[in-house]
Amino acid sequence: MLKTPLCELLGIEKPVFQGGMAWIADASLASAVSEAGGLGIIAAMNADANWLRDQIHELRTKTDKPLASTSCS
Repeated sequence: MLKTPLCELLGIEKPVFQGGMAWIADASLASAVSEAGGLGIIAAMNADANWLRDQIHELRTKTDKPLASTSCS
């Protein structure tokens, strides 16, 4: 498997970044990507802080692997 310095830096197994797709990239999708070895991304879009906090908590019940979040402000 291809292993890059960026993989090492982010703590991921595969050089795969899930896109932060609005209203689709939630905890379920992001945790599946992270669990598979890539970087799962929760799309925060214009969501409020409570929604994002809940998504992060949900993701953490499914995986302890690296994650990211995007926002459009």
